[in-house]
This record gives sequence, C-alpha cells and structure tokens, in this order.
Amino acid sequence: MNPFKKKQTGANPQSFESTQKYLAIDQIKDDVLLMKDGSLRGVLMVSSINMSLRSEQEQSSIIYAYQNALNSLDFPVQILVQSRKVDLTSYMAILEKEYEKEAPGLLKDQIQEYISFLQQILESVNVMDKRFFVTVPYFPNVIQESSKGVLSIVGLGKKANPVSQSQRNYSINLDQLNQRLDIVTSLLSTIELKASRLPTEALIELFYVCYNPETAGHEHIKNLDSFGAKYITRRESLGGNTIGGGYAG
Repeated sequence: MNPFKKKQTGANPQSFESTQKYLAIDQIKDDVLLMKDGSLRGVLMVSSINMSLRSEQEQSSIIYAYQNALNSLDFPVQILVQSRKVDLTSYMAILEKEYEKEAPGLLKDQIQEYISFLQQILESVNVMDKRFFVTVPYFPNVIQESSKGVLSIVGLGKKANPVSQSQRNYSINLDQLNQRLDIVTSLLSTIELKASRLPTEALIELFYVCYNPETAGHEHIKNLDSFGAKYITRRESLGGNTIGGGYAG
C-alpha cells in the first residue's frame, strides 16, 4: 500500500482565507468607513493649488494659513496623495464615433489627426492624474469609556435594549464624525482649497484602486447598485470573508 496515497485520501480539503481578513475596514456604508476597532472614518477629496503660479508673498501666506489650520485641529487627520494612470479608452471611443458621423471635410481630418496624436502620446508616456484626500477619524470607544458615569461602573445604571442602544450610539458617533468633517472642510476653505466628501460608492472605488492598482486601470467598477445591498460588508463564505454588497445612495 502506498502510504502517501492513504494520507492524501484521508486529508481534509485545503481551505483558503480571504485577504479581507487582514484589512482594517469592517464595513462601508452611510458614506463612512467602519473600522474593525469600532472607530469611524470619513474621507474628503480636496482640490489643489499650483504654487508655482503664485508670488512668493502668496506662497508664504498659503503656507502660513495651512500651518494654522493644522495647529487648530484637536484630532488627527491623514493626508493621502494618489497617482492614477488616466484611462482615455472611453474618450477615444467618443472621438471615433464623432469621426464616423462627421462628413468628409476639414473637421473630419482634424478629428483623425487628434486621435492619432493621442494614440502617440499614450504609446510613449503614461498620462497620470493626482488626487488628494484627507481622512478624518473618530474614535468613539475611548470617549464612551471615559463618560459612562459612576452608576454604570457600579452596575446600577439602567440596562437598555442592546439593539436600540447600539443604533443610538452609531447615530451619535456619526454626528460627531460629521462635525469633524465640517470643521476640516471649513479650515481648508480658508486656504482656497475645496473639499468634497466621498459618498459610499466613491469610497468603494477608492479602495478598489488602492488594493488593485494593476487591474483598476482597465477593469472598472460599474453598476454598484446591482450588487443587491445598500452597503459593503464582510460576509462568511467558503474560504473566509469575502466582499458583498453595493452602495448606499
């Protein structure tokens, strides 16, 4: 008898764990990142300033205002600069349709020259786009633990329904995060920076690009609402946790 064959026959099928097990994000819903440690995150997409077009006095003024804005915050923020390769596939398709519809003449020739020009650029260089984000956190666990009160410590406090209490805490935490996002947005406006909060579907796309930089350039997320749920969350499946869900409108 072959001992290796017997050992292989009696072995259990190998199970594989999803890489999502190692992610810090637990859920994405209500335009918020819910982390596994119970904290929340909101993400702002921020415009940029071309400092090279400003005078030295304007540059110094902007830097000083930026410094004051950071010093006025009593909570941490994270600044992310993301470089993406620009995908002009859809734009090229539009140009080709316009070329086909256009009657022969000077305009059609110009469209053809423009298409050829873009194709030469895309073959020789990578057209990159920079995007700027500010992540604003809120850590409710630390604040809640410090504000329970004496009655809760000795066990004399009123016991609430766990479900309703959890929902109430979530609403309170969400309000606190929204206030912080408004503060950061207001501070950025003082230095001529426009900030826009990323909705749920944009947050999904952002992390899809972060964790799939190679495939994100030619494989895009489309029709997020067809996923059949109102948020992205972890769910048990064969081999571990996988992503399921859609976007919150």
